[in-house]
Amino acid sequence: MKGLIQDLASFPALVWKMFRYPGGVTPRKLPYGPDPAQYFLDFAPTPEKDRGLVVVYLHGGGWDKGSPAFFTFIGQRLAREGYRCVMPGYRLVPKYRFPAQIEDVTAGTKAALRHLEKQGMDTARTVVVGSSAGGQLGALLCYTGELAGRFVGFAGLGGPYRFDLDPPLSLNVLGARLLDGGDPVTAQPGLLLDRQSPKTPMLLIHGLEDGVVGFPCGMDFYRRALSLNIPATLYLPETGKDSHSDYVVGCFLEKRETCGTLNALLTWLEGLAERGPEPFVPETV
Repeated sequence: MKGLIQDLASFPALVWKMFRYPGGVTPRKLPYGPDPAQYFLDFAPTPEKDRGLVVVYLHGGGWDKGSPAFFTFIGQRLAREGYRCVMPGYRLVPKYRFPAQIEDVTAGTKAALRHLEKQGMDTARTVVVGSSAGGQLGALLCYTGELAGRFVGFAGLGGPYRFDLDPPLSLNVLGARLLDGGDPVTAQPGLLLDRQSPKTPMLLIHGLEDGVVGFPCGMDFYRRALSLNIPATLYLPETGKDSHSDYVVGCFLEKRETCGTLNALLTWLEGLAERGPEPFVPETV
């Protein structure tokens, strides 16, 4: 309850920062399907800053709200840091229940990578980053389905990887709306990881005071990955900045030198960019 109250209290300031964000990178919008939600945004860094690493960013919003357009500032921030960022959108619940969301993310990611390749870009070094609901979708994208093993890394910020670990009320409600009577196992990457899962390195960022998803969700996924010899790092946001909205979205609005979460993510991405496409065991952040 403490974490949820903290999260609600921090939200107005977060929204204020979002609308005051300076931007500076204009994305290109491209459709990949007939539905208005089926598009992706493409954010290009300046040539002199380009690190040669593609970031597929998946937005959160509880599967029932949000869009790439709403989270433009995150793509802008990643591009300013030197990463080519593509942000696929997906259809939302309750109109579209799971697995529509992962089907869209898969199709949108494939379309975005084809788009970059047609421009002559090498997409061998592509990493997936997802916040909240986007973390769940990103984990499914990286470790299950047709694109499993395609990526050089996965970073999840506050992802709901399981729905059955004494979850907060919010996750109970959101998870029930997502599934709407469907198979619960296929939506939970924490239950799907096995010995056949690709050894794609992961960075999990999860707050101790996360009142929306709950800390056990992140800890369980981390331990499960290690038990399967999947390279994994778990980073705990600093006290006072570990409510859900603060660290899954708010970190992108902060200065690196004063935000441990942002620094952890960027340090990890820089390591991937420097090491190239081969999997590696990440150092503790």
